[in-house]
Amino acid sequence: MSQPLVASSSLPCLVLDYGDEQRTSTMYSVTNGAHRPCDDAVDELLRGKKRSWVTSHGWMLVWDPATLATYLAREKNKIELPWLAKPPVKAAGCVLSAEPTDASGCTVLLADKSSNLMWYCRVGDPAAPWSWVRQEYDVGNIHVPADYVGPTKRVMYRPASWRGKFYYQRPGNEIGVLEFSPAVGPVFSVLPMKGVKLVPVGDCMAAASPYLLDLDGELYMVYIFFRNIDFNTVKDVGVYRLDFERKEAVRVDGVGDHAILVGSTRAFAGWCPASTFGLVPNSVYWMSPYDGCLHVYDLEHKTEEVREPCVGVAKPSPTSFWMIPAHTYIDNTIVGFYIFKIVGIAL
Repeated sequence: MSQPLVASSSLPCLVLDYGDEQRTSTMYSVTNGAHRPCDDAVDELLRGKKRSWVTSHGWMLVWDPATLATYLAREKNKIELPWLAKPPVKAAGCVLSAEPTDASGCTVLLADKSSNLMWYCRVGDPAAPWSWVRQEYDVGNIHVPADYVGPTKRVMYRPASWRGKFYYQRPGNEIGVLEFSPAVGPVFSVLPMKGVKLVPVGDCMAAASPYLLDLDGELYMVYIFFRNIDFNTVKDVGVYRLDFERKEAVRVDGVGDHAILVGSTRAFAGWCPASTFGLVPNSVYWMSPYDGCLHVYDLEHKTEEVREPCVGVAKPSPTSFWMIPAHTYIDNTIVGFYIFKIVGIAL
C-alpha cells in the first residue's frame, strides 16, 4: 500500500460516511471536536466499489469485486487472503481470533447479522486450506408466535474474540462460544454465564443494547440501558466483566484510565488508553444511531455529556463509524499503537 489509511495523529475519531461517490467523508475528532476531510485512502474505500469490514484488532478486511481478491490492510501493511466470489453485505461483522501476524496464525470470521451464515479463512497457517469457507450453522431457534413467518434460526449476535476463540451473546444465563479446530473445523458450544437482568427503571422495564469486547485481556460486556423502548432516553450505563470461574457477569465500578468507544452503525466495540489520547478516563463513549449524538458517560461520577458530531458540517451524515488506534500488549504493557480500528454497533 502506497500510503497509510489514516494519520495516527487524527485518532480516535468518528467518520461521517455519506455513501456518496461525489462527497468526501468527514472525520470528527473525539479529542477536540474538530472536523476535517477524511484521509484519501479511507475515502477511496468508502466512495469506491470495494467492500470493507473492520476488526477490533485494527485491521480492515477489503474485498475487490473487480478481481475477487481479499486482503487485510493496516497502515502500509497488507496481508493477502484467498479470493472470495460472493461476500456478505457490508453490515456483516468481521472478527479476528488473534493478530494475523502471529506465528500461530489466526482465523478471519465474517458473520452475517441477519442470517445463520458465516464465512471464514485461516491466515498464517500452512496446514490450513487456502480458501474462504461459506457455512450455514445451527445454534438453535428463536421463540416466535405461531403466526410468525420470518427467519427463526438464532444467529451469532455481535461476536467478539478473546484468547483465540469467538464469543457471542445468547439469551438467559449462557454465552455462546465458537472455536475452530484444525481437525474438525468450527465447533460451537455454550457456557453457563449468569446474565445481566433488565431491571425495572422507575415504573418501567429497561431495554438495553449490549456490546462485547476484549479489554486489557479480559472479556467485558457494556450495556446501554434505555427507559422501556425509548432509545433516546438512556437511564444507565453498566460495564460487566465476564467471570468464567463464578460463571456470572460481574458489574465493575470503573475501567481505570480507559475509554470504551461503542455505537454508531457498525457492529463492534473497542477502547483507548484515555490519557494518551486526551479522552475522559473511566468512561464510555456511545455514538447513538437514534439521535445522531455522541454520549460520553463518566462511570465514576455517573455524569453524561452530549456532543453533536454533525453540527458544523455542510450535510449531516446518515451513517458513521469509529476509527481508533489499535494497540497490542506484551506482558500486559502497551508496546505500540497501530493504524486504526473501526468500531460500532448496529441496533
